[in-house]
Amino acid sequence: MTRPLTGIPADRAQSYASIERVTVALREKLELDEFDRFDALHFFEKQLGDITIVDGNKKIQMLEAVDDCPQEGMTRWDPAAKRLEVVLAESTYELLQENHVRARSTVTHETGHAILHTAQIIRLAGMSLGSHVAFHRDRNPHQAYLDTEWQANAFGSALLMPAAGVNSLIEDKNFTVAQLAKQYGVSEQSATYRLETYRRSLGV
Repeated sequence: MTRPLTGIPADRAQSYASIERVTVALREKLELDEFDRFDALHFFEKQLGDITIVDGNKKIQMLEAVDDCPQEGMTRWDPAAKRLEVVLAESTYELLQENHVRARSTVTHETGHAILHTAQIIRLAGMSLGSHVAFHRDRNPHQAYLDTEWQANAFGSALLMPAAGVNSLIEDKNFTVAQLAKQYGVSEQSATYRLETYRRSLGV
């Protein structure tokens, strides 16, 4: 199930393996084992603000926010406070409180942008709306591993469904995609995508 590329070129290429390592470290920081379900609401409300991103010689604080944004969620730079904000639309936050799979994915996806694309988000925050439009319109064709949205999608699915847990589950001869989706509280579409990225990362 290959998804079309929808992002802009990232500052750095990322492989499945490199993204996997980042999510493993984050899950360890959150004290989650291979079968623990990621509590996106608790993470958003209680843990996100404890994350500091090291970007070069800078330490950047993260913070959650609920705002009237035009999409389900976004990641933005607050230049006055000098912090990255993972923002959810009010409607997304309401769904998150109901443990909705789409809202949970939005939290992990935007967290991926914040962690993987820190410098780029800060740099683009200083661009005018017209420059943003031109930047997106004129972007050059690029490979998946350089696409910001592909990277954030891969990050989100790996954070929700850790490789160690996926590996343990698929060793069962009765394994199904529905089982993976149920274990980690995701949609079957997301579980299918995760299996694809997991197998590609192993070259199988």
